[in-house]
Amino acid sequence: MGIRDIFENDDDSHRLPIQAPGLRETTGTTGTWCTAIQYQKYFAAPLELLTELNRQLPAQDLGEGLNQLALLSRLRSMLDATEAVLYADTFELFARGTALQSSADNRIQADDEPTPEELENQGLSPDDILANLSAGYYRVTPHDEEVSRSSFIAEAAIAMRDTENHVSSKLTTAEGLRYLCTETLNSLSAGEITSQTAREIVKNAQDLEVEDVHRMEEVLLPFAKQATDSAVRQRARRLHEKMHPKPIDERHKDAKESRNLRWWIEKDGMAVAQLRGPAEDIISVVNTVEHHVVSNPDPENSRTRGQLRYDTIRDALLDGWPEGGGSTLKTKVAVTIPAVEMLADPRKALADLEGYGPIPMGTALKLAADAPSMLRILTDPWSGAVIDVDRKKYSPPQALRDLLRFRDGQCQFPGCNRVPERSEVEHIDDWAKGGGTNRTNTKLCCKRHQMFKHALGWNYTYLPDGSVMWRTPHGQVCIEIPGSVTSVQNFDFNADRTPQRLDIELTDRVRRVLGYEFEEPPEVEAN
Repeated sequence: MGIRDIFENDDDSHRLPIQAPGLRETTGTTGTWCTAIQYQKYFAAPLELLTELNRQLPAQDLGEGLNQLALLSRLRSMLDATEAVLYADTFELFARGTALQSSADNRIQADDEPTPEELENQGLSPDDILANLSAGYYRVTPHDEEVSRSSFIAEAAIAMRDTENHVSSKLTTAEGLRYLCTETLNSLSAGEITSQTAREIVKNAQDLEVEDVHRMEEVLLPFAKQATDSAVRQRARRLHEKMHPKPIDERHKDAKESRNLRWWIEKDGMAVAQLRGPAEDIISVVNTVEHHVVSNPDPENSRTRGQLRYDTIRDALLDGWPEGGGSTLKTKVAVTIPAVEMLADPRKALADLEGYGPIPMGTALKLAADAPSMLRILTDPWSGAVIDVDRKKYSPPQALRDLLRFRDGQCQFPGCNRVPERSEVEHIDDWAKGGGTNRTNTKLCCKRHQMFKHALGWNYTYLPDGSVMWRTPHGQVCIEIPGSVTSVQNFDFNADRTPQRLDIELTDRVRRVLGYEFEEPPEVEAN
């Protein structure tokens, strides 16, 4: 669990559309036949894979070692699926026991505050008397759902030698997998997806309807079997925003109330500040600082990029940067507004804030209205991929950089999150060997990962939708899909083919929004 999870962990099983504890099925309550099948899936299958690994000889070359690591990764996913089932089933047994204690009427409500004599007259044991006296003192009810849940988590943390926060997060994920995201659990138990991917799907199932959760699984799982965890996180969050029953502008308005500046002390005389606020503000601040750092290079300056970012903010706030004259930094923010979606249903349409993700359409339109200039971007209404940019203002090379910036979103190496400003236009077919500089032969790639291709033996294949199929020097394959693509349904990666598009009618209204030039149809002479 990283720093992001510590400060942004909002896992809550009450936000999942599942039954309350004490009313759910467990592995042992589904009949003998079903129990045997579930046992084979969740308990016997990992043992079979472990036996297979155990039979293999120690790796003699790097390729064999990587294949064994891949098998080990599958085994870890399968074991985590087994762990999730155990968490959910054990907690269910615990909840049923607590419910029985509650209905036995040998406990009393916490606010009754009985005396020891009154409890003894009820025929309670010394242990029950002590428990009820403690409940009255702390104003809790022992069989209350939250109290019993906390008790189970504490016991499980001891059993697992883990922290209670971590166990709590695991339990919420386990409940979501066991009783809601069953297809995700099946994929995890088969070793097809990672545990982090499963957690992201459950996390983003919060606050949704059951049908929408299943739709999210249908969209994400084919992609998750090929993609990195960070890519799944971004797409799961976007789907959650689109499917959430409460409009995003209302949630955004409510969330603004939580804006805050927090700080804490660290060792060696250091401290950390955390700024929480509307995404458009935070991204503007980050982009402004980054723009200043990149635009003012100094070859003799030995400071790192991180140090330069900090010094820029520090000087602007404390010294009235530069030198008391006030800040001359200008905010820089980019927003993509899907015109066709906005026309179809403005209430459900989501804009995209570069560097963050989905934001309310009202916020995006306001940012666009205040922008000193406008860049039109044409996106595929089916997949969301950026397919063209406005070329009226820029030369083709600059237009190409803008297209790649919005189509790819970041370095197109698996798992790399370097932003477009820190990436370069990379040729798929080398320019020196005749490869053209156009959108079908270019992608964003940072310098470090360009080295992987040119010096370390990595190869990639460019697919029609802008995806890149990477192949490692020893045969491992991973597909990296552009950040602007929101749907991979019906993509046939093996056949190098994207879905067949349906013809749609571009009405005058749609053309005006997209900025298309109008051409009058030629007049037909009468015969």
